[in-house]
Amino acid sequence: MRSINRFTVNGNVGSVTSFEKAAKVNVATDRSWTNDAGEKQTKTDWVTVTILDERQAAWVVENVKKGQPVIAEGRIGNSSYEKAGQTVYSTDLIATIFNAFPATSDASE
Repeated sequence: MRSINRFTVNGNVGSVTSFEKAAKVNVATDRSWTNDAGEKQTKTDWVTVTILDERQAAWVVENVKKGQPVIAEGRIGNSSYEKAGQTVYSTDLIATIFNAFPATSDASE
């Protein structure tokens, strides 16, 4: 049986970080629900999107700004690295598609 590792995120940019030939974009996604007491609850989840395509990464670094709505699709990738003697684990969306849209006056739309 063939397996699938596909993930899509739609949200607003929190930050863009440039690397030598890649970029990382932190994307905020909000989710809402009603708790057992009938109160509306909202939580923001942050997803790190990694863009490995050098041309696309350069475009993102140059053109994508904080608060801008984006949609990205790709695969989930897990990695780890050492920092100050500790192992740091990360889970990123490794983007194959990254689209940015004009910012709206209300980022919650």
